[in-house]
Amino acid sequence: MQMPSATTGGHVIERPYIRVVFQSGLPREVGVNGCRVEDVLDIALDRLLQYQKGLLACAENDEAIRSIRQARQALELRIRRRQEQGVLNTLSRHQNIRTEDEDDDFSATGA
Repeated sequence: MQMPSATTGGHVIERPYIRVVFQSGLPREVGVNGCRVEDVLDIALDRLLQYQKGLLACAENDEAIRSIRQARQALELRIRRRQEQGVLNTLSRHQNIRTEDEDDDFSATGA
């Protein structure tokens, strides 16, 4: 297994029966040479949705489906924030935004 680069994040994960090649470098600079975390989540989601249509349907699959969808939403939010902050498609970090007060009537910090 190739270790991730500190600057690009690209690497290969290999396990029995699976090989995942993650993007290494910015696509506009090096082209598309791998997948994103979102792509891997989409594959797992597709498989679980197929299970739910047949004999393997169960509450645990439903929970996993909800969790994967929540993970996808978090990653989509990350993309929107990066775009809004002008750092999308760069190796620069984006600023985190506190959101605990947006959906709740209280603050976790008491402020």
